[in-house]
Parts: sequence; structure tokens; C-alpha cells
Amino acid sequence: MAKFKAYTKDQLLLLPPSLDDFIPESHLARLVDHIVDRLDTSGIEEKYSELGQHTYHPKILIKLLFYGYAVGERSGRMIARRCETDTASMYLAQLYRPDFRTINDFRKNNIQELADCFVFIVRLCKELGLLTIGQINIDSTKIKANAANRRTKSKDDYQRWLDTVNKKINDILTEAEEVDTEEDERYGDTRGDELPDDIATEEKLKEKLEYIHKRFTTTKEKRNLTDPDARFMKGGNGRIDIAYNCQAAVSNEQFIVGSEVITDANDRRALALMVETAEATSGAVITEVTADTGYSSYENDQYLAEKNKIGYIPDQQMTKGTEKQADPYHQDRFTYVKERDEYICPEGHRLRHSKVRRHDTSYRTWRQVIYQGEACPTCSRKSLCTRQRYRSIARDDRKALREQMRERLTSKEGRQKYLKRLTTCEPIFGNLKHNLGYRHFLLRGLEKVKGEFRLMCIGHNLKKMNHLLAATG
Repeated sequence: MAKFKAYTKDQLLLLPPSLDDFIPESHLARLVDHIVDRLDTSGIEEKYSELGQHTYHPKILIKLLFYGYAVGERSGRMIARRCETDTASMYLAQLYRPDFRTINDFRKNNIQELADCFVFIVRLCKELGLLTIGQINIDSTKIKANAANRRTKSKDDYQRWLDTVNKKINDILTEAEEVDTEEDERYGDTRGDELPDDIATEEKLKEKLEYIHKRFTTTKEKRNLTDPDARFMKGGNGRIDIAYNCQAAVSNEQFIVGSEVITDANDRRALALMVETAEATSGAVITEVTADTGYSSYENDQYLAEKNKIGYIPDQQMTKGTEKQADPYHQDRFTYVKERDEYICPEGHRLRHSKVRRHDTSYRTWRQVIYQGEACPTCSRKSLCTRQRYRSIARDDRKALREQMRERLTSKEGRQKYLKRLTTCEPIFGNLKHNLGYRHFLLRGLEKVKGEFRLMCIGHNLKKMNHLLAATG
């Protein structure tokens, strides 16, 4: 009796194998295949001409990209290689073998259409009951741009660089004039008036330098030559790199329901954008929003109140409890009496309405009421409270909204809702950056980077979706 199964690698198959046998029933590739087959790709298909050689169907390339971003293989070369060695990729590619240029060009030329698929997948998850829309958790992470830090310069630096290039071009042209007599020997059958390679290269550099130089709005601003939209930002590791600020709105089930990329290192002006993006993507109304202190501002408190949304966003002063405990005359130890519109200091003295201060800048307008102490000159504790003659407190009109936010966050229910954010947003960025290795972008320019980040989010959602579907059958 034979001890082993037949060892015949040259044996021909009686019947051809089926692609359906390549992968198990619960494999991620089956979900990708199922979803992409239901996508409307007519917008991409219309870009192709009936002339010339037949190309790969867009849905094949979309499947390969979605699956690649889900498993951490986004390089065109790696995806093309997997079509030769990986059964899941072979299944999605229908045994075709597109080369890496085809994959990269397809992604670059259809990045907006690929990003739009994000909406379809989020709403499909909602219809299947895999996610609930109501509370969203907003967070951000910095991802390095596809550009070198040393290529980032100020407007004056670009002007000096441009002057150097112009001088180099003039030197080359001057040298060319001195050797006019050797033209026939040098150029042979050509006309002799083509630009030499060195001049052509410098001319292209000059055009790019002039283009970026015109985009500066201030002299303090800095722009990168390779990717002018990227900015210097400090990442979570403390390193400052040329990068983008990637925003994500996450459901309690860890699905990304809204994604954006901004060029501001600060998160404050991204809150309203993320709420509206999440609502537009999911087609549902957001009622509760949690975010960290980076999103705290009076403008955001006012926005949430006007839109009838409940916020759980701690302000910077809430995280400085030790400072308030050490200072018995900290502003937060003064009690505001709403009925009399005045403050009471820790010594029991009154601070009355003194004047109104208005601020108007290019991006925000606000109003402050100044309250001033009455008994400060005769108070025995004045030296511990203020160095001025009278202690004063500036109260923003929206201070009441900030106080309501603090009350919510200090309640038992509020603490639970805010802590929920730690188990939703943080694992997602950890998966994208550390497990899948998405620490830098491949594409350049804000619009293309937005599309690539959405591909990352699509990959995450598909993997999460497959996991939940497999667990529930």
C-alpha cells in the first residue's frame, strides 16, 4: 500500500481548474470581487477608445488595487508580481498579468473615480447593518509626502535658485555663440537650432521654479519643489517632515465613514469639514462628535451648537489640572454668576463688567467681555493673584458653550463616550501605518493624495467588513 499521495508534478489535468477553487469561501478576495462587480465604472470605461489594442477591464484593475491596499501591497510592481504568484490576486485578475505601468497609470489617471467608491462601500456597510451612524469619533495622523525635506524652501530661496538657473542658461547660450563656426560638424544633418540637453533640462527646471514662486502668498511661507502642496508637520514620533494631515471620522464599529486630507498642521479648522464629510458619505445625520483637544476651539463649540450636535471635546485647560491645583487664583477658580453677569474671586470679592473687546481677523471673529475687580488695591492676597492694579478676566461670548462641554465630559456617560474614541480611532491609524506600512504617500499633489488616502480607507473598510461578515456568517 502506498504511503504517500501521488508525486507527479508533470501530470496533465483532465479538466481545466476553476478560478473559484483558488481561494476559500470566506477569503477577502471574494468580498472584493463581489463588491467591485456591483460598482458603476461607466465613468472610467468612457475614457477608453475603441481603437487600438484591447486593454484590461477597469474592474480587474480596481479589484487588484482594492485588494492590494487592504493587505498592504500598494506598489504597482508588487501588485503585478502577486498576479503571478498569489492565488488571490490571480483569482481577481482572472489569470491576466497586467504590468506595473498599467496598474500605476490606471491609479494615477482615475484616482478621483476610485476615491468615489468609498461612498458606495460605506453606505453598503450601513445597509448591511455592520455600522451605526450617530456618534462619530474624529482623529488625525500625519503621513509623509512623496518628497524630500531638503527640497522645501522659502520664496527668497526660490528667487535665489531661479537667479542661479538663469545665469547658468545665459552662460550656456554665450558659450554656444562662441562655437557657431563648428555648428555643421557638431549637429550633422539636424537643423542645428535644437536646444542642447543641458539647456532643455535647465529650462524645465526654470519653468517649475517660476510656477512655484508665483504660488507663494507670504514671504514666511515654505513650499516643496517636488510636491508644492505638502507642508512641514510634526509627526507622532516627534520628527518634523514634509507631510499631509490626514483626517478620519470613525464609527464605533471602527469603520471609516469620512476621510479628508488637509495641508494645515493644526486640526481645529477640520472639525466642521469632517462632520459634513461623514454626513455626505454615509447619507445619515451625525448627532454626537468626539475628538481630542486638538479640535477644541470656541468656533467649533459654536458650530456644534448651531448644528444641534452634542460634542465631547476637552479643551486645553481641562488637561492642565495640575496647573489649576497649584495656583489657587487660576481663572477657573473664579465663579461666574450668570444672574448678575459678574465673577466672584476666591476671596469673595466681585469682578464687574468693565468693557467689551472685539476681534476680527481673516478667518474668525469673536467678542470678549472684560470683568475687573473692585477690591484689588485693598486685598491682602493681591500679590498672589495679579501684578496689575486690578485683576481682570476676559470671558468669550461662547464661554457658556465651553462650560457645557466640560460638564458633559466630567459626567459618567460623557467619560465613557470620550474613552470610546481611544478604541476606535487609534487602532485604525495603528493598522494603516504600522501593520500595513502606510507611512508615506506614493502620489503627489493634494487632490491625488486625497484619493490615495481614500484608497487606504477603502482597504481598511473592506478588511473590517470581511471580518464581520465571516464572523456572522
